[in-house]
Amino acid sequence: MGFMDKAKTFADQAASKIDSAVAGATAPASVKAGEAALRDLGVLAYLESTGRAPADIEEQRQRCFAVVYQAESEAAGQLNLTLSPPPPPTPPAPGVAADAPPAPTGASVPPPPAPAPPAPTGSDVASPPPPPPPAGSVPPPPPPGAVPPPPPPGSVG
Repeated sequence: MGFMDKAKTFADQAASKIDSAVAGATAPASVKAGEAALRDLGVLAYLESTGRAPADIEEQRQRCFAVVYQAESEAAGQLNLTLSPPPPPTPPAPGVAADAPPAPTGASVPPPPAPAPPAPTGSDVASPPPPPPPAGSVPPPPPPGAVPPPPPPGSVG
């Protein structure tokens, strides 16, 4: 049996294992009902925390618990807590400008302006910096004595 025959056999075995794993991964109906009940419990908790709970919240909560307990007993522990962050936003396609963020809603008041810096006093007043050189020009050399002279030849080892 050549190398390619062995590789094909291995690939066929891997494919059959994947097929059987995918076929066994489907959740039973009780698990789906339990997940829906867990979502409903989350909605009830949110409504209660925001002061908008329905009048029969306890009855609804007990109904959800009963469904979750039933699903948990039938699914043999297939109910899993999955806390995962939301996927990152997809970047815009190359060459496409990204949309500006939406304007804030509601009447918002802009922040107050920053306080003005204190006015300079007598000794703090300095001359303004020189203007920048024109584009494409070479800067002038430093004034004499501003940079120490290089060491004499042969003195650096």
